[in-house]
Amino acid sequence: MGLKEEFEEALESLKQIDFSKPNAERVPVFETTIRYLGGLLGAWDISGHQYPILLEKAKQLGDFLFRAFSTESGIPTPYYWWEKELPKGDTIPGENGVLVAQIASLSLEFIRLSQVTGDVKYENAIQKITDQLENTQNTTTLPGMWPSQANCMGPNLTFASRSFTLGAFADSAFEYLPKTHLILPKSTSAEQYLRMYRTALSTINEHLIFRPNLPGDPDILFSGTVNVHSGKPLLDAQVQHLGCFVGGMVGLGSRISNSTSELEAAIKLTRGCIWAYEHTPSGIMPEIFHTNPCTNTSSCAWTGLDTDTGFARIDDPSYQLRPEAIESVFIMYRLTGDRTWQEKGWKMFRAIVKHTHTSIANARLQNVMSATPEKGDSMESFWLAETLKYFFLLFGEPDLVSLDEWVLNTEAHPLRQAG
Repeated sequence: MGLKEEFEEALESLKQIDFSKPNAERVPVFETTIRYLGGLLGAWDISGHQYPILLEKAKQLGDFLFRAFSTESGIPTPYYWWEKELPKGDTIPGENGVLVAQIASLSLEFIRLSQVTGDVKYENAIQKITDQLENTQNTTTLPGMWPSQANCMGPNLTFASRSFTLGAFADSAFEYLPKTHLILPKSTSAEQYLRMYRTALSTINEHLIFRPNLPGDPDILFSGTVNVHSGKPLLDAQVQHLGCFVGGMVGLGSRISNSTSELEAAIKLTRGCIWAYEHTPSGIMPEIFHTNPCTNTSSCAWTGLDTDTGFARIDDPSYQLRPEAIESVFIMYRLTGDRTWQEKGWKMFRAIVKHTHTSIANARLQNVMSATPEKGDSMESFWLAETLKYFFLLFGEPDLVSLDEWVLNTEAHPLRQAG
């Protein structure tokens, strides 16, 4: 992007940060890993390993976070009270009600840290978590998937929740399966992640993916939520903007397996989120809504009124500057080379900028079902780290962060594939 001066200014500021002694008493392990550790490793890789301070600080932060893995199960506590010193050899208490995304979305960053430092302790810690995830994958109430919450209090990971989603609380746990396969050289571990992804995808296709009943019967798909009651999985056709990454995930998986049918599904999933953008007054998809599901994924005659839009209910009409939809559009363009994806992305970009622009930044929106949405007084960091980056890459040259050579973590930090 040509921001070398700004990059070097950031490096100078980085030198003043001591990641072994954060200002906060309680450190969120997941958020710190995907944003800070992922950001440092991504900067190290994308800058061609020219700036040792990036690797030095990544290791310093990695070692700090590594202490949070000192639980009975080896699964890190979600919030690390780092100033509470433990007796030598003691462990940190595990917790119940831990979000599955918090424990299953650390692999890319810690494996990459092992790769660039040569210290296998980080990857070994992740392997212990991965083995427990695989051991429990087919023992949940919806075999093949993990529910949104986990119990990490004892020596082994267990699940009691009966809610299964690719949206909030669980999203990146599944996103990281094919991505971790890609970042690893060919190995037993790499095959393990692919095997777990294939197992999850089978369940996702059977229970979570649905065709919506919409005017004109567009050939699109959405991912919903499944709640298991009395052993029976029941689909809740709730669509979350957070779940729009699924098209890109399935697309990356299709490339690994060279599967035409999986690529077709990825295209339909991505088109689903584009549909949601194009059918609101603002041109922007709401945070959460419901549609009515079809009984199959092949065809579905419209059963509503001519005046209906297809949105059965708007649960949350806001837009939080989220990246998931444009992330999948970017991946679809890179996988297919079809410039229609760029056209769709440009339309999304114009609508977002039109409504979110302020004199100093971009703001979240209160209600995208209005033609002139009111702005909220906040801007999430992922607007810069992810949303704008994916728009930039969509219109960049294909060899810029090529998907043949790079894996983007859940905060869009680019990590080099090994081997």
